[in-house]
Amino acid sequence: MSTTFNPSPIVPSEIENAAQSGELVIFVGAGISRLINCPSWDGFADRVLKQLVPAGIDYYELSQIKSISDPKKRLSIAKIVAQKKSITINYDSIFEVELKPDNVYGYLNEFNSSFVTTNYDKYLRPCSRENEQEESWRFYKQEHLLGVNLDRNGNVVHLHGCLDDPDNMVITTRDYLDHYSSKEVEVFLQDLFKRKTVLFLGYGLDEIEVLEYILRRGDASSKTEGERVRRFILQGFFNAEMALFELLQAYYQDSFTTSLIGFPKDYKNYDHQVEILASWSKKLKFGGLALVDEVAALEDEIRG
Repeated sequence: MSTTFNPSPIVPSEIENAAQSGELVIFVGAGISRLINCPSWDGFADRVLKQLVPAGIDYYELSQIKSISDPKKRLSIAKIVAQKKSITINYDSIFEVELKPDNVYGYLNEFNSSFVTTNYDKYLRPCSRENEQEESWRFYKQEHLLGVNLDRNGNVVHLHGCLDDPDNMVITTRDYLDHYSSKEVEVFLQDLFKRKTVLFLGYGLDEIEVLEYILRRGDASSKTEGERVRRFILQGFFNAEMALFELLQAYYQDSFTTSLIGFPKDYKNYDHQVEILASWSKKLKFGGLALVDEVAALEDEIRG
């Protein structure tokens, strides 16, 4: 067993095959948007709270709320205050960043697969759909969480909502509880893990709770002996964390039939993902879903 991570991880054959057959879904988390300087959960909560001063809360109240460690609780409080004081939160300004050359989305958008994201921002804009109306490939309403929306390359499904519809973004603790208890979300995730090969990006150790919740709600842990791996997580570790990586690798494989792919953070931290995705975007060959598979998926959707 190597004591260091491969700085250029090989694309698993399962991902290559899924890309060619039109069955690959890239699942994008907050860690990817942080590479272009979008805020972390803490930063997001603080920027929302700042918009409530002074019309909603004063600076003393701000300091008290900011002392709460859980950003989702801070966001829950902020939403309550905003509703009581009739304050409109400008979420667009919070996620507005200037994209630099060679940014991670520049390479990710070259992947001609379908996408699911828990991010609210709209930096996922697949090159294959750039000449089409956005409403034909970007989906963010709960009623649009349908398996058939994963069957066309270049479609983007926002699992937690989108900046275009801020009232329905999944932000607060209550939002999460309601969202993940809905039949639409459960069926969507189950269909995703049943029919697709999924590559998770941007889910580091600080997003592990969200990732595991998604895996469990999709019933990914119910597996049969010898089931092939169709879920992969690209995650960064320091070389000194090799023992932790091996433990987590065994845990994800045993609990979720999910393969953990590690890359080194020692030299470029999480930015190293940009190089990996730039390389993978050139190696992967993307095809479309066979017509017979599209018909079968539509029939399953109707029966469901």
